[in-house]
Amino acid sequence: MPIVLIAVRNLVGEKGRFAITAGGVAFSVLLILVLVGLYQGWTVQMTRFLGNLPADFWIGQKGTRDMSHSVSLLPMDLKDKLASTSGVKSVTAFVGRQVSFELRGKESHIFLVGVDEEGVIAPYKIVTGKPRPDKGEVIVDITFARQENLKMGDMLEIAGKQLTIVGMSEGGNLLVYSYAFAQEAEVRNILKFDTLTNYFLVQTDDPSYTKLTLEENFPDVAVLERAKFLKTNADLVKDTFLPIIGVLVIIALGIGIAVIGLSIFTATIEKSQEYGVLKAIGFSDRELFAIVVLQSLLAGIVGFAAGNVFAFVVVPLAEMNVSGFLYQAGFLEIGFVFVITLLISIVAAFIPIRRIISIDPVRVFKA
Repeated sequence: MPIVLIAVRNLVGEKGRFAITAGGVAFSVLLILVLVGLYQGWTVQMTRFLGNLPADFWIGQKGTRDMSHSVSLLPMDLKDKLASTSGVKSVTAFVGRQVSFELRGKESHIFLVGVDEEGVIAPYKIVTGKPRPDKGEVIVDITFARQENLKMGDMLEIAGKQLTIVGMSEGGNLLVYSYAFAQEAEVRNILKFDTLTNYFLVQTDDPSYTKLTLEENFPDVAVLERAKFLKTNADLVKDTFLPIIGVLVIIALGIGIAVIGLSIFTATIEKSQEYGVLKAIGFSDRELFAIVVLQSLLAGIVGFAAGNVFAFVVVPLAEMNVSGFLYQAGFLEIGFVFVITLLISIVAAFIPIRRIISIDPVRVFKA
């Protein structure tokens, strides 16, 4: 108990230094929280729409892996052949492609998806407007609408076709483009896909058995299991952003270690005489180091709490003003950052350890 009291007194004795230390840690924690939250948000968002579609298998062109790195084109007459395969319950054609068009004098991009008559292909979640487009209508992602300052009733001209915005959805923002939805026949007309489609979504009674049957009967197509297909699409975030996020997290860790370590080191130097007295009355180097570790941990915990408060303020503002700011941090991510903060604090406590060990009570009293 005396060790805890000493640590608290040393830490908060200089209120200005304590505020600077806690503030520095808070910004370090904020940076790590934002990076982890963005990574998680981007990873989930990449498959939010695709993962909401009912399919045990995605049938694509041979060599197809995902929707970002490859293009799949299949003949429409394959649909009936797939539907007649043993174990197959339903087959739905998925037609969609990234398209570019001029919007208010500049080039814009969306991934235009065809909504089938049965309603299997549909937006992840409608925010406002109609849940299903009619002829000459389109549903756009709300992030895209905010970014381009679009409102209900505005027109998009794509490949000479006028499409009126009648709904806005969420869950379809993929950073470089977002999903938009029009009638399948209209999308086929725009893409010139009268006899082609991109994928077939297959639902089955027995996925294990049906996969073998599909691969045996259709060796010239790719039979992609739902989980694997979604993972491959989400890997785009890992491949592109994870290295960048990793570097930034390391920088944030360094900032946190430096802020706590230098603060504790300065406090240790200033209180060398007190540590000398503690040594003289029987405190061991281990106990003195425990005091420093407690100081460091307390500074880290206070900084962690402040960093979370900052995140509650910063994140909503960023989400409103930056279209690609897709933040998602739950208890798991926050817990991970808390553990990282504790590790930062413990590592920082080793910075003044040599100073503590070298304190000689005799010299301190002579001074």
